[in-house]
Amino acid sequence: MRIVVIGGGYAGLPCLIELHRRKTGAELHLIDPRSEHCKLTRLHETLQTPLQRFCEPFSALGSKYGFIHHREAIDVTEEKLNLWSAAGRLPLAHEDLSFDALVVATGSRPRKLPSGEGVYTQEDFRKDLGREVIESIAAANNRSKYVTVVGAGATGVQFLFELSNVLRKKKTAVSLRLISLEERTLAELPAGLHRVVLKRLAEAGIDFVPCTRYMKQARDRIIVEDLSRHETFDLPSRHTLLFPGVAPFPLTLNTDRFGRVLAGDTLENVFAAGDCSIYQGHGLNRLSAQAAMRKGKLVAANIRAQAERKTMSAYTYRESGYMVSLGRHDAVGWLGLRTNIVKGLPALACKEALESQYNLYLGGVDTYLPFFSII
Repeated sequence: MRIVVIGGGYAGLPCLIELHRRKTGAELHLIDPRSEHCKLTRLHETLQTPLQRFCEPFSALGSKYGFIHHREAIDVTEEKLNLWSAAGRLPLAHEDLSFDALVVATGSRPRKLPSGEGVYTQEDFRKDLGREVIESIAAANNRSKYVTVVGAGATGVQFLFELSNVLRKKKTAVSLRLISLEERTLAELPAGLHRVVLKRLAEAGIDFVPCTRYMKQARDRIIVEDLSRHETFDLPSRHTLLFPGVAPFPLTLNTDRFGRVLAGDTLENVFAAGDCSIYQGHGLNRLSAQAAMRKGKLVAANIRAQAERKTMSAYTYRESGYMVSLGRHDAVGWLGLRTNIVKGLPALACKEALESQYNLYLGGVDTYLPFFSII
């Protein structure tokens, strides 16, 4: 068999690793425009740690797990998937790559907001600009005392508290502000987590501005809209970090319970996994590393089962916990039951254990057993 995976993130890479581990004997190919896999759940740490510590080159991973990396971008549409499925071929820049099974794991991309001077996005941090951002904030210390983080999801909250820790260490006299479209932080997670975050914000002297939409940066100020009053106003902010959440990229693909793409009919040889996919059934479809990884592993198992004409497995993964960093020495999350809120050092220990578990997985040790794995 020849199996092609588009996207080497939290779904595509585990799919390839699982295919190799199951000794399918398949010829494996990865299509991804980047040169390395980035552990995005740790991207906030690049404010004081080099990005390369959280990246794994596809060349090394390919040697370890037996796949060939083609560094190029593929424009995926439902129409093209139908054509590729019928032909059993994927057109690349310099060749057509035939396949027996195709996996679309293109993931998600941050929603776009107006940029400008002093505005940074997730993509900037993927270019290892974290420490450069800190230096820029420190250098502008006397020009404006505010730095704004836009977006109160897990990524925005983690960056905010990491930034607070770093600036405190550097004794940089700036104030931090968190802007949220929602009434509370971590809107998709249990309300108990928001109460903990709110307390930590107050302790750190960080302003929280809920129900507010970021419009644009204008020199040393940002223009925002109060969603409850439908009024536009401005706030001082020399630097702004944008984390407005993510959306499936380049499209959302619906699948059956086994991960096969539904594009008109069921495409028997085309699967989808990760943030770009919505599975039928009752399994977790949230845009998260947890769901992406489970879908990637499931698709690998189902490709083998289909090839061997065995019964495929339905996607049933249910989340059993979630942890959010609140700086290098604090965290908050839930474990087991959504009402069981964990905070402080116990939550931090869980968070670090999860990151170590993923590192072990990339290293070849699979400890993701259903009864205790929560990443």
